Amino acid sequence: MKKLLLITGDLATGKSTFSDILSKRYDTVAFTKDTIKEVLGDTIGFANREENLKLSKATMELMIFVFSEFAKLDKALILEANFHKADLERLHEIATAHNYEVMVLVLRGDINILHKRYLNRIYNENRHPVHLSTTLDIYADFKKYVETSRKEEITGNTLEIDANDFSYQQDETLLLEIDKFMQQNF
Repeated sequence: MKKLLLITGDLATGKSTFSDILSKRYDTVAFTKDTIKEVLGDTIGFANREENLKLSKATMELMIFVFSEFAKLDKALILEANFHKADLERLHEIATAHNYEVMVLVLRGDINILHKRYLNRIYNENRHPVHLSTTLDIYADFKKYVETSRKEEITGNTLEIDANDFSYQQDETLLLEIDKFMQQNF
């Protein structure tokens, strides 16, 4: 059975970096929401938060479309984004229709740690402008966003990962569990 590995969870948990690590480990393609949104932002542009949110929506639609096309092949795929329940449901429907087995990695962390990491990322890591049109640098807004997103139900084969630090990215027990999923009947 073909494999779809979805990586989602809190902001600033290292989802994109982990998807790159796993992409190399399994010699498969990984599409990340941030990268697609950056391309759209550079190509289309945006002038305000509302237009930026449209880019986010278009990015998710593209990711779902890419998977629907990719699913016609006999290959594994990794998708990374801050998926919402409706996005996950659509991806699961496509996966079922194309005989994919799905595992969802859900990265979570302490909100205080994640907010500090988020601030460091936006102020010290030369983040792309498409990621900077929010008020999430304000702790209360960040906390509300994370808590709201955590209320969305994530169903199916899920694995919750503690992302308070990035040691999970080299945790052999975790990686072996993901290996087991990726290599079953593959």
